Parts: sequence; C-alpha cells; structure tokens
Amino acid sequence: MAPRARLVGSLILVLLLCGTPAAWAQAPKVFKVAILTNAFSPWHSHTEGFRDGLKEFGHVEGKNVVFEARAAQGDTSRLPELASELVGLKPDLLYCNGTAAAQVCAKTTERLPILFAEVGDPVRLGLVKSLARPGGNITGMANLRPELTAKRLELFKETVPSLRRVLVTYDPRQPEDQESVAVARTAASRLGLMLLERPIGAPLEMEPGLGELREGGRDGILIVQSGPHLNIPGRSLEVATSNNVPTMYPASFWTKVGALASYGPDQYLQGKQAARLAHKILAGTPPRDLPVELPDRIEFIVNLKTAKRLGLKVPPPALNRADRVIE
Repeated sequence: MAPRARLVGSLILVLLLCGTPAAWAQAPKVFKVAILTNAFSPWHSHTEGFRDGLKEFGHVEGKNVVFEARAAQGDTSRLPELASELVGLKPDLLYCNGTAAAQVCAKTTERLPILFAEVGDPVRLGLVKSLARPGGNITGMANLRPELTAKRLELFKETVPSLRRVLVTYDPRQPEDQESVAVARTAASRLGLMLLERPIGAPLEMEPGLGELREGGRDGILIVQSGPHLNIPGRSLEVATSNNVPTMYPASFWTKVGALASYGPDQYLQGKQAARLAHKILAGTPPRDLPVELPDRIEFIVNLKTAKRLGLKVPPPALNRADRVIE
C-alpha cells in the first residue's frame, strides 16, 4: 500500500475510534460545592449571597455547578455528622458558614479545600496560622464580631440615651460568645451601663433573663451571636417585639425584620464577597495562598419604624451616623 493510502486509512481509523470532531471537545467541568451552615435553613441571606456571587463569576447552578447544602438548624451537635456526609460526597469545595461549622469541617478533612465565613478570629480559633498566610487547606472571611462589640454597645447607647440596663444572653460553650461578653463588660463600665450577663446552655434557659426586662427604653438587649445557636437572636427579637424593648444586633438582617439597630457587615454582601474567594479556589488557587479577608463594609442601621413603635425618639446625631435608616 502506498504511503498516502496508509495515511488516509490511519486517519479514518482514528475518526472511527474517537467519534466526530464535536465529540473531541471536552465536556465543561461541573463543580460540586458543599455548604454546611449552623442556620435553620441551608439557604438564607448569607448562603444566597454566596450562590448569587458565584453566578456572577460564571458558576451557574444546574449548568456548571451543583450545590449540596446541609443545615444544623441551630443544633451544633449535628455538625460532625453533616460534615462527614458532605466530605463523603467529595466536593470540589467545602463552604462552612459559622464558627462551629468551620471548626468541625477543619477537623473532618485536611484534604478538601475549605472556605469559611461568619467567623470571628480564625487565628485565635486555630483555623489558620495567620490571616496573611492561612496554611493548610483552609481560608475564608473573618467578621470581627467580638472586636466590634464595644462599638456596637456605644451606638446602642447613642440611639437610646435613656438606656440603663442591657441584657446579654449567651452560650458559654462558644468561645466567641465569651469573648464578646468580655468586651461588652468593659464597654458597659465605660458607658455607665449595667450589663445583665445570662449564660445559658439550653433554649428554655433564656426565658428568665428575658423576663427581667421592662419597656420604656431603660432596658435593652445586646445580641452577640451572628449565628442561630440556641435560637438566641430569634427568641430575643420575639420577646423584644412583644414587650417593647429596644435591641442591637451584629447583622443587618435583624434590623430588616424588626430590630431597632444593628452594627456589622451585611450577611448577603459577605456571602458575595466569599464567592470571590470560592471562584479563585475553583480556578485552581490553593486556599493556603489566599489571605483571610475582612468584610468590605461595616454598616450601622437604624429602624425608625421600630423606634416609633417603641415610642423612642432617636437623637439626630445617631441618625447622622447611620449608614442606612429604615423608615
């Protein structure tokens, strides 16, 4: 057989074995992103921001990314089982929302890339070696929750000048809760406020502390949790609404649903910011090479609808300091 004939025969054989040219193109990679959250629902303000942020980077759910989301529903004892289940799915990225979730994920796998969010001080918690150089298979976002507690209490006092007593109901098993209360204790002394510290270990233990509060603006509630463990934020808002007690929260979500004020990062925007890190990891950058990020923006928000219902007049200086006012 002539050389040219042999070449044509070989090409035909290759085409038969490999299919048409269209089949040669490699199918696009479909990333699997696992989400573990402390919240009551897997999809909430933060995780929705994360999903929307990934979409802006071209990661479209059902097209080139699939999500496997699990929620502990405020029960941190469920996190190890849920984390093991997600790790068993071998995702391309394990996204952990909340301190407890991040700690469990870090213990569950040292191999899969981990991205955390809604965490106070990841260095102190042992999640990373440093903010600039995380090391290992993990990086994420720190929300500065304990560090912002003093400013939060100061703004609370400015918003409600009649404030005299402030209830802080917290879970002593959570290191960040303890740290936040310690910061609040020092700030309260400086501001001339009486801090009512009530450690609890079960949801029903909240009620006696909440029952001490009186309406009129002399008593208030300072929330130090950004997560839902023991349902402290949710139950506190219910009682505050029923008994006309002002509240200060660490996340804007709560101001939108009836709290008087909040000071901290917007959870939806934090989710979108975390998506920026997730995109880099999915593109091949190891977590150890991505510095831990802080929130792009911290907001002070006042809900004037709630102030009116409480019969409180927010002083103009406090309103002038607010980044947003809900009317």
